[in-house]
Amino acid sequence: LSTQQLDSMATELDRRCPICLDTMDDASYVMPCLHQFCFGCIQRWAESRPTCPLCKRRVESILHSVRGPQRSAIS
Repeated sequence: LSTQQLDSMATELDRRCPICLDTMDDASYVMPCLHQFCFGCIQRWAESRPTCPLCKRRVESILHSVRGPQRSAIS
């Protein structure tokens, strides 16, 4: 494989949600670790366990849109 093909494959993997393993849909960030997931996936995950699926840090909030102040607080 060429370097360009490997870079393309890595970029495709970066766009996949670590929870559902599908292409990122409505990307959201977990605060404070900034790991990225589909909004629906991380919202369902955080309702049952308020820790990041990747690093296990406590989820303080979910940043749903980088364009506006939409945040979902975790109790």
